Amino acid sequence: MEAATDAAKIIDRGIQQVRSMSHLLHPPLLDEVGLLSALRWYVEGFAQRSGIETSIDVRPSDFPRLGSDMETTIFRIVQESLSNVFRHSGARRVCVTLNLHDGNVAATVHDDGRGIEEQVAEQQPGSIGIGIGGMSQRAKEFGGELRLKATHPGTLVEVMIPCRTPLSEDAAATA
Repeated sequence: MEAATDAAKIIDRGIQQVRSMSHLLHPPLLDEVGLLSALRWYVEGFAQRSGIETSIDVRPSDFPRLGSDMETTIFRIVQESLSNVFRHSGARRVCVTLNLHDGNVAATVHDDGRGIEEQVAEQQPGSIGIGIGGMSQRAKEFGGELRLKATHPGTLVEVMIPCRTPLSEDAAATA
C-alpha cells in the first residue's frame, strides 16, 4: 500500500513538472496579450529562478503586436538565450532589449559573463549546439539573422527580423 501511495505522489509531481515546463515554453500570456507582456513575465521569473540580475528595455514603450508566429519565435529565441546565460556564462547581470525600428524587430540578450568562443560566435558547423542552431533557424524562417558576439566581458546575442507591418489593434485582438 505504501508503494502505491509513493508511486501516486511521484506521478503527481511529474504531472506538475510537465505542466510547469509547458507553461514556461509557451506561456498563455504570449497569445493573450502579446510578446511584450510575456517577455516581461519571463524575464522577471528568470531573475528570481536564476539569481542573475536581469533587466528588459523595450522601444517603443507601446510595442505593438507582431503576429503569433513571429512573437513565438522572438520569445523562444530570448528564452533559449537566457537559458544559455544561466547554464554557461557565469554572469551576474543580463539585459534583454526589444526594439522595433526601420522595419526590423531586434531582440538582444547581453550578459556580463565569460563570453563565447570565436568559432561559436561565427556559428561554425560542429561548434554550436541544438539551442543556437534552433535560434538561427527560427530567425531564418522569417528572413532574419542571428548574430553572436563575444563582448569582453560577456556575450551579445542579437536577432534581427524584418517586420513589414505590426498588427493593428483589431488584428491583434484576433491573432
